[in-house]
Amino acid sequence: MGEFSKRIGDVGEEIVVDFLALIGWHQPVRNIDIPSIDPEKHEKNNHGVDAYFHYKSPVISRTLENILISVKYSKDKYPNAPVEKFKSHYRDLGMAIESFKKSEIRANTINSRSDFETTFDRGVIFWLNNVDDDSFDLLEKLSKLETPKDFNHDGIFLVDNKKIEFFFKAIEFAKRKYSGKEIQFTYFSTGMNNDNDTPKNGSVMPVQYLGSSILPMRVQTDTDKNTLILCSRENFEEEELIKLIGLAKNITANYQSNTIIAFPDYNRLQHEQLVDNAKLIVEEASFTKTLSVENFNSNFRN
Repeated sequence: MGEFSKRIGDVGEEIVVDFLALIGWHQPVRNIDIPSIDPEKHEKNNHGVDAYFHYKSPVISRTLENILISVKYSKDKYPNAPVEKFKSHYRDLGMAIESFKKSEIRANTINSRSDFETTFDRGVIFWLNNVDDDSFDLLEKLSKLETPKDFNHDGIFLVDNKKIEFFFKAIEFAKRKYSGKEIQFTYFSTGMNNDNDTPKNGSVMPVQYLGSSILPMRVQTDTDKNTLILCSRENFEEEELIKLIGLAKNITANYQSNTIIAFPDYNRLQHEQLVDNAKLIVEEASFTKTLSVENFNSNFRN
């Protein structure tokens, strides 16, 4: 049984490592032990962390983001009442980050760089399983949860089956559509990244996007032309489309562009008139004539 559990865990870690590469988090440090700063409180001497990655934040200027990653993978479906299990996962990673803040590996990372004014230490829990169950929404069941506040960290993100599938499919859609072209992530203007040194696009996806239902990407299709791709986790609705059109206009204000807005369920036969109506409401033909709406799931009907 122990060997089987290990194999299940190994599969989960490999899925996550493949995903991290897809979002530009290449070659994370894997399987590290962090000495506990408070063994009595933490009830352990060391914290095992599945992966550690750091990058210069493109959404907060002159900031280093340290990311500790915990992978929970099972052959079984999510529990119907997942709160206590999630709290356990959350506490484990919260304790690890708290100890990481005083760790040698963190000190070495910071001492090797001189281009930061601020450092954030965050976590990501990949709670995944090997069960296809479209009817179960883990994030919805946890939406009213008050997370434990006993530990010192700068935020923990949860990625479940549905969320990781969205990112895989959205990025693969862009790669399939523009085969051979470099796909970059577009960085939202946050008010904290408006200096000239912070890039507007890049190969690293910010950790904050793991908490978003929109993934913005950009591909340079010609020497002087770019295409913005906005993928939404939400199903197609005219109101949602109008919101995304407004977002796309703000993003593309600085460069000539085509725009693609993609939904998981867009059907041209059912939704084309709603798209045309949304374009009329926007009342900016110079922008809407370069806008198309698509389905990011591969399907012969799209």
